[in-house]
Order: sequence, then C-alpha cells, then structure tokens
Amino acid sequence: MYHSKIYLCTKFLTNKKGIMAYKITDKCVACGTCIDECPVGAISEGSIYSIDPDTCVSCGTCAGACPNDAIVED
Repeated sequence: MYHSKIYLCTKFLTNKKGIMAYKITDKCVACGTCIDECPVGAISEGSIYSIDPDTCVSCGTCAGACPNDAIVED
C-alpha cells in the first residue's frame, strides 16, 4: 500500500491524538523496517515491535513497508 505525501499530510492534520488504526501482530520478526519508515517515531523495539498510540498518526506507512504483513488495521 503506497501513501502519497499529500495523503500523509492530510492524515497528520486530521487525526486526533491517541486514535490508532494499526497494530503489530505476532507475525512480527523484529526486522526493523517499520521503525525507519514511521514518520513520527511511534514504533519501539522489543521481541515484537509495538506502536505507541499517543504518537501514532495512523498514516499506514509502517503497514505498507512491513515485509511480513505483521502490521494490520485495528
């Protein structure tokens, strides 16, 4: 899934803080691809990675970048 810069800017302006549409499932292998793609640094490392709901802007960039389809809409 590709999101244009215009789409991302629209999402940043319209999302309310704390509303998260994505979660990281147990398919995560902690490869780190999503961390580099997240524009707001909402993803943290662990045995599987996690998304901070207070930081996430629900842009979906992480889901599009994940090679294992471990990030899904909640």
